[in-house]
Parts: sequence; C-alpha cells; structure tokens
Amino acid sequence: MTWLSPPALGSRSSSLAAGPSLHLRGRRRSWAAAAGQGALLALALLVGSLAGPRAARADGRFVDVHAGVLAGGLTGGGSAGTADFFHQISGPGLGAEVGVRLLILDLSFRFLQTFDSSGRGGTISYIPLLGPSIEIPVARYLVLRPALAAGFGFGTPGPAHAPLSADQISAKGLLVVGKLGVERFFGPVFGLSLHAEGGYHYFIGGSGLVNGTAASDHSSGWQMGLFGSAVIHLGV
Repeated sequence: MTWLSPPALGSRSSSLAAGPSLHLRGRRRSWAAAAGQGALLALALLVGSLAGPRAARADGRFVDVHAGVLAGGLTGGGSAGTADFFHQISGPGLGAEVGVRLLILDLSFRFLQTFDSSGRGGTISYIPLLGPSIEIPVARYLVLRPALAAGFGFGTPGPAHAPLSADQISAKGLLVVGKLGVERFFGPVFGLSLHAEGGYHYFIGGSGLVNGTAASDHSSGWQMGLFGSAVIHLGV
C-alpha cells in the first residue's frame, strides 16, 4: 500500500486553494476593464452630445432667445392714389432683429436700414411682431421655419438720427407678416438662415404726390422681402 506523504498533500491543498483565488482575480480584472470601457464610451457620448449640433431646436428648448443681423431686399405697394411707404423705401437693406420664443410663440423686434442710389434711404422698424413660429427638422443640421406674426411698425423717409423724434417718423401703423425660412446650424448656438416674407400693412401718414396730385394720408397694401441672416440662439 502506498501512502501520500504530507508534503504532497500540502502542495495539493495549496494548489486547490490558489485556483479559485486566481479565477476570482481574473474575473475582477475583466469586470474592471469592462467598466472602464463603459465609462469611456459614456464620456464620449456626453461630449459628443454637448459639442455636436442639434437636429431640431424646437424639441430641445423651452425658451429661445435669438439675435441676428440680416441683409436682403424689401418692396411693397398700395392702392391707386396712395403714396405707399413700402414702395417709397423699397430696395436693398441691412438691419438687426432680436426676439424671444416661448415654445412656439415668438416676440421679435426689427430695425432695417434701406439703401438707394444716393446712399442710405428710409428705415422701417417692427415694434414688435408677435405670433407662432414652428421649427420642422428636415435634416441633421437643418430646420424649416414657417411663421406668422402681427404687430406695429413705423418708418422714416430717410436715415434715422438719434435721439429719434416724432418729426422724423413719416408713417406708422399695423402689419401682418408671414414667413417661410430655412436655417442651417453650426453648433448649438449659431445658425445661418434664409427666409422669404410677405404680408399686409395699414400705415397712417404716408403723404406725398401721386401723378402730380396730393395723395391720401394713409397707406394700405402689400409688402414682401427676401433676407439672409446670421443668428445666435441662447436659452433653456
């Protein structure tokens, strides 16, 4: 009969005891590596979501404060026998627009300086316009923006000089404006847009001569324009 010596039993028991410990340490290292990879992936997704442009602005912000510069052209006309203000100042223009949108309701202010062959021409200001503005995502960085607004406006027949006084204003009244535009975002706060607009106005004080005779003191008719703008968006 052969007996196992104590050293052999000791080495066998030590190897059995070491086996589960090595296996457990290996599983712990695997779990740690997987956790580290998961953390790195989550961090990469978070950075990408913060740095990357958003697909749709309306879905992500309850309040959107926007400000931009715009350039384009404006024209208009009225009924016969009326010296229409928009017809008098029609031409290329440069201006600024600021506003705030709560969900789909937008409140905006605009100032536009027009130009003619002699330099600066008349000005038109919207103070303010209020109405719905909807953003429809059409691509990853592109939104379509239809809007409708109504409000008040006034104009000067020539360049406005600070401080603005009542004797500089030649026409004032009501406006209804419809817009259809598209905006391309370059990051979370900056975008470039192009929009066409048109509508109706009723202005008081559009005096002048039409075909050599005195015109009516009010101007009602249509107006339209095409503008490009660079816009900054801030909000929550």
